[in-house]
Amino acid sequence: MTMNRLIFLLATTCLTTACATHELDPPRGFAQVSASKRETTMMAPDHVGLNVRSWGNVEGGSLAFWGEDLVNKLGKRGYTLIGQKAVTSKNGVAGTRFDFDYTAPDGASKFYSVVLFTSDDYRVVLQIAGNAELSARYLAQLDAIAADTKVRGCKLIGSLCKSAQPPTLSTPEATVAAAGPP
Repeated sequence: MTMNRLIFLLATTCLTTACATHELDPPRGFAQVSASKRETTMMAPDHVGLNVRSWGNVEGGSLAFWGEDLVNKLGKRGYTLIGQKAVTSKNGVAGTRFDFDYTAPDGASKFYSVVLFTSDDYRVVLQIAGNAELSARYLAQLDAIAADTKVRGCKLIGSLCKSAQPPTLSTPEATVAAAGPP
């Protein structure tokens, strides 16, 4: 096989499979509900949701920059940051896990955790949420789920994929009525 033919086959495969910005097979206990190039949605039988979404990244869009943005926006919506720690994706992309408590408008206690990864091309956000009484069970799996996630869009030189961790963050006081996950 010639080099040109190999390149053509690889490019065609990428086009026909939509070259997703991320890759994550459903973890044990979850079923995949939908998938596209930029989003994968999974559900557990007890209505805990697991979602991977991505958006394009911008110049200067480091892990610290987007981490601070995320925590500030959620804090203003009534979420309380209760934990933050470094994680790494399956292919070595640096990420940060943020765990939040949340009280829904109906008074129900919820958990919501986000793992944020930044590559040169994408911001990939892994989200898991559900009723607070289920948090211990699912949050115990979250680091392993993050470690099974492949994040695409890394350049070879000067990559945001190895961004420094954000400083220890805290949520600001809520300024708007709680509206659910972003």
